[in-house]
Amino acid sequence: MRYFSPAFPAEVFGLLGTVAGGVGAYLGLAEYIPRRFRTPARLLRWNGFLAAMGLAHVLVWGFLSTLVPSDNTRLSALLKGVAEVGLAAQLIFHAAFVAHLTLARFHPYKRWAVIAFFGLAGLGLVLRWVAPAWASYLTPFLWVAVVPLLYFSQGLLEAVEQQPREAFLLIILSLVSLFFGWQVLPELFLGQAAPLYEGLFPMLWAVLLLHGGWLLMPILLKLAQVGQSEAGSLELLTAFLARQQRSTSAEEILNTTADFLKRLPSVAGVLLELRSPLEQTQRVSSSLGEPLAEALRQLLHRSPAPEGKIEALPTLQRYHSRLPDQAAILVWQPVALLHGATLYQVLQVAVLGKGRDSFEEQDLQLITTVVEQTALFLENLEQRAYHEQLLTARKEADFLRETREALLPPPSPILPAVDYHVLFEQYDRTIGGDYYQIYEHPGGKWVDFWLSDSAGSGIAAAYQMAQARAALNTLWLQPSSPEALLLHLNDALKRVFHKNNFLAATLLRFDLEQKEYVLYRAGTPEVFYWNPLTETPEILRPSGIVLGNASSQIIRRILVPEKGRLLPGSLFMLFSDGFTEATNPQGEMFGTERLFALFSAYHRLPVEDLAYRILETVRAFTGGSSLGDDGTLLVIRYTG
Repeated sequence: MRYFSPAFPAEVFGLLGTVAGGVGAYLGLAEYIPRRFRTPARLLRWNGFLAAMGLAHVLVWGFLSTLVPSDNTRLSALLKGVAEVGLAAQLIFHAAFVAHLTLARFHPYKRWAVIAFFGLAGLGLVLRWVAPAWASYLTPFLWVAVVPLLYFSQGLLEAVEQQPREAFLLIILSLVSLFFGWQVLPELFLGQAAPLYEGLFPMLWAVLLLHGGWLLMPILLKLAQVGQSEAGSLELLTAFLARQQRSTSAEEILNTTADFLKRLPSVAGVLLELRSPLEQTQRVSSSLGEPLAEALRQLLHRSPAPEGKIEALPTLQRYHSRLPDQAAILVWQPVALLHGATLYQVLQVAVLGKGRDSFEEQDLQLITTVVEQTALFLENLEQRAYHEQLLTARKEADFLRETREALLPPPSPILPAVDYHVLFEQYDRTIGGDYYQIYEHPGGKWVDFWLSDSAGSGIAAAYQMAQARAALNTLWLQPSSPEALLLHLNDALKRVFHKNNFLAATLLRFDLEQKEYVLYRAGTPEVFYWNPLTETPEILRPSGIVLGNASSQIIRRILVPEKGRLLPGSLFMLFSDGFTEATNPQGEMFGTERLFALFSAYHRLPVEDLAYRILETVRAFTGGSSLGDDGTLLVIRYTG
């Protein structure tokens, strides 16, 4: 049409063709090119390629136009028309690329921004034909409409971050090619600008402004992201601290830290380990394949020292060529312990970046702060557990002390013909299984000396002792022989004891009217006796088995008493195994022989002095102030 009619019709059809071509190119890209090929990176490459081709096109036809004689107006118009076709085609495809790049991640606001921009462009083209004055007033609005397109082109930022050098070179190539192809070469070669160029002038400059904005957009968006990331990081950090306050276990604390770090924009994966020197590791990994997690774990294990340390790696390939070309931050943070086999644990954290050298200074500071706070929460959790343990132990100690006081035997009676002393040593000063009691029967005709030891230790032994004590005091209310007392007690205990529970007991009865004694031993150690008639010490070993574990028929067959006359000066010593099994630092037990030797040597002392002399000797043997177990010593002298 330029060749036959260089004026009005060609320009109108050119403008209409440009509008129709732009719409068709956008719809054609969406219809015939799959979405995976319409990524920001690919569109950017096609945009740069098209700009370079357009520059070459204008250069070729502009150079050819200089070879045409000046009087050949039709041929000159034809060459200008061909240049205009290339110009319009460029504009069509650039507009389609801009629309697709803006709508890469669909949002209604993006759609309205694209509609507004291209609506203004189309209206401007129509007004150029109908009312040129109005078109000149509309042009600034078209250029201002470039700003929303730039704002909604965040998809371009991903292409810039992935391959920054290539992206910037493509944008610069596009901008330079368009500027020279649309602004410099037409004036240089064609002389007077092509008529269609005048109509497309606002749209051409809008596309130039877009390409110039694409150069600045990564920087501007980066600055905006910094502000947003700082506000977002502060919000995330606040939520992180609030959630950690509610954590009740080390696993929950580590999971919270992993979730927080994973939400940071520059983080691709996280690996956390809480290690002790004993290699008891609690591990939390997130979004990492096992080979990569194992490689990071080996890097973390290079520095097992308890002091804090942080290391920023621009790329993991500096350690091994098979590792990805991604940045990483390694942190070692000690966690103090208040109890247990070790004094500290080490919190080891590996944070993997999304690309090479992807961490900035604020990322490093934020990650370090989070790891330090995590260590503090782990230490606080340890302190809470330790204090709760202390509180529980204190409550248990109070309970045991109150229980011990409740289970103490009633006050011992004053016996006119008997002198006795009880030495009761508890290992932990709270509660145990040893129990003694001296019971004077109504009328004072006979008196029972009782010493028992429950199976086990601590609360379990005390519980058995309490059951035996209750049954024993009930049976004492019904006068019976010592044998009947033991058998009835066995029946009572067998009903309440478990299969592993038993009671070892010694019962010594003085018949003060008949001047006789009877001794029953049900699983307890021997009884020492000083015979005033022969002036010799003796060891009494009447047979018997423990109570609460066998039937009374079996116990009756085995239980054999030791009987004898009560003579003035008769001395008996009942003791629990806490004295004979007391151990020195070399692991040697005190034993029955040493105890019997002490009894033989100090039998003439008052019963209280004899008991304390034995206690001092046993303590000297053990090298401490404790026997190592509950110990009860009952020394009884019949004075007649």
